[in-house]
This record gives sequence, C-alpha cells and structure tokens, in this order.
Amino acid sequence: MSALPRPLDFTYPSNRWAAAGLGLGLLAARALGHSWPASLRIGLGTFTSWAIARELDPDYSQTALVAMPLAFVASLGRPADAAKQPEGLSSLRHALPGFVALSSTRALVATVGPAPSAQDAAALGVQAAVTALSSGSVTSLLPGAALAWSSQARDRFSAPPLSGLEVLAAGAVPSAGRSAGHSTLSDLLSLAALGLSRQLAAPERIDSSCDLVPDKVSDERVRAARLLSLGTLALGLVRRETLSLAPLAAACVSIGVRRALRR
Repeated sequence: MSALPRPLDFTYPSNRWAAAGLGLGLLAARALGHSWPASLRIGLGTFTSWAIARELDPDYSQTALVAMPLAFVASLGRPADAAKQPEGLSSLRHALPGFVALSSTRALVATVGPAPSAQDAAALGVQAAVTALSSGSVTSLLPGAALAWSSQARDRFSAPPLSGLEVLAAGAVPSAGRSAGHSTLSDLLSLAALGLSRQLAAPERIDSSCDLVPDKVSDERVRAARLLSLGTLALGLVRRETLSLAPLAAACVSIGVRRALRR
C-alpha cells in the first residue's frame, strides 16, 4: 500500500465543495481577464489549498474551505517572470509546487495510514527533482525534509532510513535554477501565516483516524508538518518565491486563525 494516494470521497460535503472550488476558481479567474492557462493555475491552487489544509488540520474540514478563497485571491498575482516565457509553461510550473507540498505533508502526517514505502520515496524524489528543474522552488526541498522528519519519528509510520537525504539531494542539486516568482498578495499571505506561527506551532490533540488503518492520526506528526510548513514559507519569502506557495500559506493562515479564535 502507498502512503500518497487519497481519492476524493464525494459522499462528504467538504469534498464536493473542494471539487467545485477548482472549477469556480478557474472560471472566476477567467472572468477576471486571466488566460486559460493562468486560470487553470489559479483553480488548481484553490483546490490544493483545501487538500493541504485537510492534511494539516484533519479534525476540521471548515479550515480547508476557508483556505480556498484565500488561495484564490493570493494566486491572482502575475508571476514576475511571466513575460519571459509562454504563459502556459509559466502557469504549469507555478502550479506544480502546490501538489508537491500536498504530497510532502501527507507523507509526514501519515493520514492515509501506511508508512511511506521505498516506491513512495522514489515518487517524492521525482516530484522534488521536477519541481527544482522547472521552477527552482523551495518546495523542491520539502519532500526530502518531510521524509527525513518522518524517519526520525521512529513509529509505525516512519519513512525508510536515509530516504529523506536521498530525496533532499534530488531536490537540491538543480535548485539553483530560476525563481518561482512572487506577488504582493502572495507575499502578504505568507507574512500572515508566519504572523500566526505561535498558534500553528502549539501542540494540539488530534482525534481523526487514518484512512486505511485503525490508528489515530499522530498529534506529533501534525505539529511537525505545521512547523515544516512555516519553515518553508519563511524560506519562500527570503527567496521571493511566495506565489507557488500560496496554497500552503492559505492553509496555514486558515488553521492559525481557527486556533486563535478558539482560545
């Protein structure tokens, strides 16, 4: 069994809203004057923010729904390099890091249930390398960091030993390439997420169960994934790569606000 696939179950209202969010995000962006490739990037980012929030906050589907409009607004910014290459290629490479962030957080939190296999680690390594080659995004380092953290947990969900270092190498070697870009809106969203670091970093009891095994989702792993997300957003701000990280930032802001309001 793999630790990465997690199909949408449309018997749950939140999952139906997530699918609708992808389509609505695409159509709304198109109505606002964006091209079809750019609109697809924005729609995919809207959906990915929901999916990442479900990994980082498995007990609360509401935070995932709140993350979607945040990601939509932040993704409306035009990539800084958009004029230097065909818009379709630019939009595609700015959409990929969101899915890499999703796979990485899922592997670390272990919401599916099985521990990451060697095949999962290889798949994450491919994602890391492709992301680094296509966008130079800090997200290319996220799969390796997630696997390294997972392997150190030493529980039944632990990744294979040394898999994190191998995947980190796959993401780091070509990462001297071009920047994934940023916009004012995406910068502000990442700053807002980092401003909520205290709420995100605080321990929280998780009650949800894994999908394929009867075990409860690990409190420590959820916290680790939130901390890793904050570190990724901070590095993205430094490298001015916040646009591709908008889905991750939106998920973090939604969770941070939820925790702040419940205190």
